[in-house]
Amino acid sequence: MENHEDFCADREDGTEALCGDYEMKRKNRADDIIAVQAVLCIVIGAAFFVGNMFYPDITGEVFGRIRALSAEGSIMPNPIDLLAELIDKL
Repeated sequence: MENHEDFCADREDGTEALCGDYEMKRKNRADDIIAVQAVLCIVIGAAFFVGNMFYPDITGEVFGRIRALSAEGSIMPNPIDLLAELIDKL
């Protein structure tokens, strides 16, 4: 047991360092999600731009289908709106 305490005391990467690393990763998670969404939007926009230059018919059909899906309603309903509708029914 004494060897373990000496080993942990000598090392700088003990439990406190691991907890610190975990907290840093947890705090930066929201930034990662935002960055991925931004990159995904840029890639999709570039794909539509290039697709419109080389394959305007196919790109037009895909864009029309996306517009039709978005006009029908939300693909994924907002849970707050669903909860508000449920409360209104009561």
